[in-house]
Amino acid sequence: MASTETTPQIGRPREFDRDAVLTTVVELFWGKGFSATSVDDIVERTGLSKSSLYGAFGSKDELYRAALDRYLIDHHAMVASMLMDSSQGLDDIDAFFDRIWDQVDSAGEDRGCLAVNTATELGSSEPTLIEFGTQHRGFLRDGFTAALQRAVDLGEFNRHHVADMANILLTTVLGLAVMIRGGASAAEIHAHLESTKQSLRQT
Repeated sequence: MASTETTPQIGRPREFDRDAVLTTVVELFWGKGFSATSVDDIVERTGLSKSSLYGAFGSKDELYRAALDRYLIDHHAMVASMLMDSSQGLDDIDAFFDRIWDQVDSAGEDRGCLAVNTATELGSSEPTLIEFGTQHRGFLRDGFTAALQRAVDLGEFNRHHVADMANILLTTVLGLAVMIRGGASAAEIHAHLESTKQSLRQT
């Protein structure tokens, strides 16, 4: 991630909606990855000048970090809503996996997860990004743990298996993200999702 695409800030940068720009840039990086996305791509997609982008974010590297941070905020809000703040147990986990399937089946989603994509593309060469992956894994694990604890309270799950199952579910989600990004078929993804849901009720 050693980008050299920087330039001094010249004059007053053009005013723009930072949130809207980050939303656009998240989609761009998520779809193409860091290396395949050029500053010219970002300029074309956002409609901003290079000086405005550099003035607001400093560099392509810093823009990527801002986009990744924005992605995690949005993604973790969804995880909190579905797994932490809901009222069911195993049904909430089912709904979470059903959401993954809906993205693959209905939207043709093949981008996987931006946090996982970052780890696979840049993790070994950019150790400063490790914190994002650690944060993401921890949040997902906490979400699954919360839902499993509710399942225990509802008599649906053995409390002695909560920690192990939370780790299994985390590994499953991360693995599915890699599979989706790697072009696995919808049928293959669906089979993994369904077997995971079934295993929850056999533990």
